[in-house]
Amino acid sequence: MRKIVVVAVVVMASLLAAGQTVGPQADGGVLLNNGWTIRPAGQQVAVGSFPMSNAVSENGKYLLVLNAGYAPPSVSVIDIAAKKEVGRTQVADAWLGLAVAQAKNLVYVSGGTTGKVLEFSLNPDTGALTPGRELAAVSERAKQGNVMVGDVALSADAHLLYAANLYGDSISVINLQTGARVDTWKTGRRPYRILVPPGGKQLIISCWGEAALYQHDANNGTLITKVRAGLHPTDMLWINKPAPGENGKSSYAARLFVAAANTNNVYSFGVGPDGQLSLLEAINVATTPMHPLGMTPSALASDEKGNRLYVVCSDANAVAEIAISEPRGLVLGFIPTGWYPTALTVLKDGGLAVSNGKSNTTGFVAVPADEQLMTFTRTVLRNSPYTDDLLYGPPGDAQKSFFANGDGHASPIQHVIYVIKEHGTEDERTTPNLHQLARDYIQFDNFFANADTGAEGQNWASAAIAPDYTVKLGPSASAHRSKVYDFEGGEPANAPPAGYLWNNALQAGISIRGYGQWTANVPLKDVTGGKQIAAVKDPALAPYVDMNYRGFDSAYTDVERAKEFIREWKEFDEKGQAPQLLIVRMPGDAADNDQAVGMLADAVSHSKLWPSTAVFVMESSGQSRAAAWVISPYTHRGTVDHTLYNQMSVLRTMELIVGLRPMTQFDAGARPMFSSFSRQPDTRPYSFLAR
Repeated sequence: MRKIVVVAVVVMASLLAAGQTVGPQADGGVLLNNGWTIRPAGQQVAVGSFPMSNAVSENGKYLLVLNAGYAPPSVSVIDIAAKKEVGRTQVADAWLGLAVAQAKNLVYVSGGTTGKVLEFSLNPDTGALTPGRELAAVSERAKQGNVMVGDVALSADAHLLYAANLYGDSISVINLQTGARVDTWKTGRRPYRILVPPGGKQLIISCWGEAALYQHDANNGTLITKVRAGLHPTDMLWINKPAPGENGKSSYAARLFVAAANTNNVYSFGVGPDGQLSLLEAINVATTPMHPLGMTPSALASDEKGNRLYVVCSDANAVAEIAISEPRGLVLGFIPTGWYPTALTVLKDGGLAVSNGKSNTTGFVAVPADEQLMTFTRTVLRNSPYTDDLLYGPPGDAQKSFFANGDGHASPIQHVIYVIKEHGTEDERTTPNLHQLARDYIQFDNFFANADTGAEGQNWASAAIAPDYTVKLGPSASAHRSKVYDFEGGEPANAPPAGYLWNNALQAGISIRGYGQWTANVPLKDVTGGKQIAAVKDPALAPYVDMNYRGFDSAYTDVERAKEFIREWKEFDEKGQAPQLLIVRMPGDAADNDQAVGMLADAVSHSKLWPSTAVFVMESSGQSRAAAWVISPYTHRGTVDHTLYNQMSVLRTMELIVGLRPMTQFDAGARPMFSSFSRQPDTRPYSFLAR
């Protein structure tokens, strides 16, 4: 057996350095806006927008790839031998579901928000896809609501097709002979993957929103049992051979592996003679012993003999290779992939086909031998800015030691105001305050967003990660194919791995105050004097929220929001005591937002609490380049910082100031912004500029 090669490697050179530029690097890698680098193994083939699933044709000649990103969805056909896309068929909508009917050269594709499953004929010689029937997976009445047909699977005899209705929490059953939907079965919340075990007597459904697997009778949909699994269970893999046991003995006829995207684990279940599932182990796919959450295991495959398990780690841009021929799984190493891998298939020659959601590619790589796997693993470690030493901030950093709170040392900054704005900075005539604040304090000319969409942005800003639910469904919402926008609290399937910034603060005993983040509003017409106008989506945050501060609402201005914040800040100032962390959302348009930020900066900088306060302002959305402001007596005045930072740098800096551990691998590995800070405070206030 190979020796384990996953070790804690300290590579301080991997820290982001001043002057780095996002994009192609001299060594052939690509530096991403989130601070990571991709150096994918194998040959990459361009496909459509955000490939989500892939499958091999019956003759093994073609790889089909379902693309379901912001651009119109499509199905790519790749000639495996030539490593070339030979066709791309656009569809009205699609999401996740892709199945190949063996012996028939038929392909089934989920129709996403159309409520249909699309049937295609695949020419085994040319790879051409010919549209066939459009099979209704939901009723016309159901289509009036929120519909997202996702995964599809065939019955053992290929006479029935099962389709998951994500928002309907149900499984549709379609008779492929007649094309009619013959039944609908209720299942758990947000069904993600459908698995039909050998024999076809039951279905196993992984339910994104319940951390559970549902086992149903395949004949009538009766719920057999519900089994707890890891948070955000996604892909499942059935190994149809006895589970390895101690001394070669096993009471399990097969094993089921489940990827849990909100953990760093893949869970192994033993399958008893009656189909009952028993948890055997949790296999940790993190790259180091202390690695925070954020690997996002999301897709699984195995070699033909069932001795090797391959795990897509979406947020690590890697595939983990695990030996599973012994009673306990052993992580052997990692294979570098493109950006945000989503799916993989083991080809007939034993190689891997890995589809990369954010790179818009599918890579083909031979399974590496021992020495090559060690080299690949070192590349995966080098691609990440995270090392275990960074859990407490960059070691030996004098600036961090001065401004961070911990080890018996209090930060001179006692109050952090975190302003999350949504719109970009326009010309100076429109946004005079934001321009003046940058000139008066410090400008960041190499600052990047971590998010690709607005849906992702709010999660990155609050949780140091965009959950897999947001990443996979956000593009459909942004492209206006889906009517559902449930990415800002309240949806269990979208809960982040380590909670939100405020959860982290409350657990650490840090005082907080919330203004408009993760709140739902009472309609303005119902608002009367003294009545609450907000309701909190996260119950843990409720006691700490200003209920008079209105959340997202295009009919309400940021200027009004700023007035409410200033009212409370004056109360804090009179008492000489304010919360340690204040989280403020300002979702207004550019001009409105500029006035509100200017008002806030004026009020805070003219208060008695100003000498111990820092205001961090950050754009939550935007692709690639973004803007940020750090307004404090402790920032260098009138300077430009060329260091490469991103949104996680803001979070990490605030965490260190108030004394918080990082939430995920992304804020843990981010470069703090303390090089922009001066140990000699300059308490001159800022004066608001009216338009």
